[in-house]
Amino acid sequence: MPHPSSETAVPETVLRLAWLVGLLGVAICLGCAARGTSPGRPAPTMLPPLVVAEPVPSHSKLEAGLRARLDEAPPGESLRAIVDLTEQVDLSVLSRMLRERPRSKSERRAAVIATLERVADRQQARLRPEIERLKADGVIDYVRPVAIVNRLLVEASASGLLALAESPEVAAILPDWTSERNGGRGESDSAESSAEIHESWAVSAMGIEALWDRGLDGSGVVVATIDTGAYGEHEQLRERMLGEGRGWYDPVQARPTPYDSHGHGTSVLSVAVGSNPSGRVIGVAPGAQWAAALGNWKNFYSRWRMTEAADWILRVARPDVLINAWSNDRSECSDFDLPFINAWKAAEIFVVFPAGNAGPDPASGEAPASLTGTLPDGGPVFSVAALLPGGEVDPTSSRGPSRCGSQVFPSLAAPGANLPFAALGRPTAYAVGGGTSLAAGLVGGAAALILQADPELSPAEVERILLETARPLPPPNDPDTTGAGGVDLRSLPERIGAPPATEWSSPKEQRREVRP
Repeated sequence: MPHPSSETAVPETVLRLAWLVGLLGVAICLGCAARGTSPGRPAPTMLPPLVVAEPVPSHSKLEAGLRARLDEAPPGESLRAIVDLTEQVDLSVLSRMLRERPRSKSERRAAVIATLERVADRQQARLRPEIERLKADGVIDYVRPVAIVNRLLVEASASGLLALAESPEVAAILPDWTSERNGGRGESDSAESSAEIHESWAVSAMGIEALWDRGLDGSGVVVATIDTGAYGEHEQLRERMLGEGRGWYDPVQARPTPYDSHGHGTSVLSVAVGSNPSGRVIGVAPGAQWAAALGNWKNFYSRWRMTEAADWILRVARPDVLINAWSNDRSECSDFDLPFINAWKAAEIFVVFPAGNAGPDPASGEAPASLTGTLPDGGPVFSVAALLPGGEVDPTSSRGPSRCGSQVFPSLAAPGANLPFAALGRPTAYAVGGGTSLAAGLVGGAAALILQADPELSPAEVERILLETARPLPPPNDPDTTGAGGVDLRSLPERIGAPPATEWSSPKEQRREVRP
C-alpha cells in the first residue's frame, strides 16, 4: 500500500535529512525499555519515545454504537470506516527533538513528514497480509493508507471490520460520519451578489498598506485551504495555483482542475490571496500562491474526506499557511481533527480556523476552533471572530468561553461583515457578505505577509505577532468576544525589521493604475 505522495519528496533536503531520519529511527520505540549493557560500558542515554503503543482489547476498539450498527448491517453491505493503528508518533517529542539543533524550517517540515510516513509504512506493512487475506475472502473492498495519522480508510463488510478489530495492530475503528446525513448546516456565512466591487474596507482596517508599502505582498508564500474547492478561473485566483501537482486535490470526483462545489471555498481563498485586478482590491496577500483541497464537499463535513484532505495538505501541498474554514458538526467538542492540527503545526504550517457563526450567545464556539491541546505547549486552536465595519463584534460571531477546555477563545478578531469576495458563475463575478470564515481568510493572508518578511518564523511565532500587534476594540475589549483584539499590522514593519518604504508601488496602487 504505497503512499500516494511518495514521488513528491523534497529533493533539496533529502541528503541533509538522511542522518536526521536515521537518528529519529533510534528514538522510535515501543515503551523504550532499557537494554542490557556490556561490562565496562555505561548504560545508553534513553531518548524519549516517539511512538508508544499499548495493547487494546478487541471489545474496546469499536467506537460507541458501532458494534450495534455492524450487527444490524445486511450481509455484504459495504461500510466506510476509519481504522487507527496502535503506533502513533508523539509529535510534541518529535518537535522538541527537531529544535534541539539548528536547522531550517524546510528541514524540520521534511523530517516531520518523513517520520510520520516511516512509522505508518512500517506498521501498515505488518497488517498488509491480513488485509490481502480479507480482500480475497470478499469482506474488504478498498483500503487507503494515510500517514498524517497512522490510519487506514477502509470500505468493508461488517465481518471484515470485526476481523480487523481482532488484529493486535489495530487500536480503534470508527465509522465515517458526515453532516450531510444529519442535515448539516450546508450553508454558512452570509452573501449577496454584487456587480460593483472596488476596495475591501478590511485592507485599511487591518493596516495592510503598511506592509504593501514595503514590498510585502505574500510573494514566495503558499496559502492553502481545506474547503468546498476553488474556482480557479476567477480573475482573483487565475494563474496563481501552486504547480507540480501540489495545487489541487479532489477526493470526491478526482477532477484534475479546480472547481468549487459550493462557493464558500472561493470566497475565503479570494480574500486571503486575491490578486486585486482592475481596482477590485479584496485580497490581503496578492503575491502568494495558493493550493486547495476539497475536504468539505458542498460545505458538509466528513471524517473520511477530512482525513484525505488533511493528509494531502501535509504531504503534498506542504503550504506555509492553512485556512480551515469549516467546523466539525458532529459534536461541540469533538477532538477528531486535533491530530491533524498538531501534525500541520509540527510541520511548520500556520493554521487558522473561524470561531463560528453561532453567536451571540456565550459559549457558542464550534470544534475544532474552540479546542485546546495544540503544539507546541498545549495551547488553544488559533481562531478568529468577525468584526463589523465600526469595530464592533458581529452579532453572529461565536463567543467564548470555550466549553472544550480552551482558556482562550476566540484568539482575536478580523473584519467579517460587508466584505467583497470572488463568487461563482463567471471570472468577474463578485458578492458581498460576512462571517467568521471570511475573517479567518483575511488572517491567513496577513500571516502570509508576515512569513514573507521572515520565512523562518514558526507557527507559534506568527500567532504571537498577530496577538501582540492586535488593537483594542471598543468598548471594552472582551476576550470572550474578540480575544486579543482586532488584527492590525501597522506596527509590524518595525517589529520584524521590514525594509523601509521605497518607490515601489503597493499592490493597491498598481491596481488603481489600471482601474477602468
